[in-house]
Amino acid sequence: MNSGYRFESMQSSGMRHVVNMRLQNLLLLSSSSLLLTACGGGGGSATLASFSSWSALQPSTTVSISGTSQVGNYTWNSGTNRLTSRTLGSSSSGATYTATYNSSGALETATMTPAGASSLTWSRAAGDTFGVLIANNNVDAVVSADNTRYALAANPYAFGWDYQSYGLWDSETGTESGSFGSMSIGASTAGPNIPTSGSATFTGNSGGRYASATGESFFTSSTMTAAVNFVTRSVAFSTASTETSPDLGSFTTNNSLNMSGTLSYGSASNQITGTVITTGGQSGSVSAVFYGPSAQEIGGNFAVTGSGLEVYAGSFGGKR
Repeated sequence: MNSGYRFESMQSSGMRHVVNMRLQNLLLLSSSSLLLTACGGGGGSATLASFSSWSALQPSTTVSISGTSQVGNYTWNSGTNRLTSRTLGSSSSGATYTATYNSSGALETATMTPAGASSLTWSRAAGDTFGVLIANNNVDAVVSADNTRYALAANPYAFGWDYQSYGLWDSETGTESGSFGSMSIGASTAGPNIPTSGSATFTGNSGGRYASATGESFFTSSTMTAAVNFVTRSVAFSTASTETSPDLGSFTTNNSLNMSGTLSYGSASNQITGTVITTGGQSGSVSAVFYGPSAQEIGGNFAVTGSGLEVYAGSFGGKR
């Protein structure tokens, strides 16, 4: 399997409870999970810290990290076990991820606030389960005690990232309906600090969720490459070795979801956008930003659509 991010499939009210209970069974409980590996001693009450890098985070801290997000809604037929409708908004700035860590560096609470949408919070005190996937311990996960909300995230320490990461959530909003989305967060690069000469190739991974034209739902994982020309401000973006899984158990290669396209950004502007197309003919867009003091890393969101209910959306991250 790729070492990228894998997402939970969209399920109905009853069926999603079953799948989220399965997700709990696929977790290895961890005292340092969901975007933080314990980073040394400390004590005292939590204090709000501005985010500069993962390596700078300390225990006994509450941190709020800015980012971009995209949000969708869906309905589900539990009889056929398939989607019946779906919507997906565009990637937008204004998202935040807020986390509180105890004196041992373990995550106590996590809140994802997508741009223009309601916040979702998980807490150890509320009985929510925090851990890492047994099948891939580079992926952190949290499941609510009532099995109605979950989030998965690429662990930046595991991937060697210092300035960004990405994740996904799913939340039950009614009988056979819910909301979902992806988020890219980090310390974005100031526009004037983006290099204006030379080039660099960023490599990493992406994760997403794929729904077929007839409403079948899958996890996805792939590798990601972004070849940046800082002179022309162009980015050759591509994913490869895409895999899909309906249940986090078995994974199948699906190269029809590999995508490629050219992105661009303006002078002294850290807003990278462009169109992409998959080898299977789905088309859509990518929105990204550079992260770090001088564009050491990159991350963002993607979404492509095809016929019927077909949609493939998620996030990615990488470094040069």
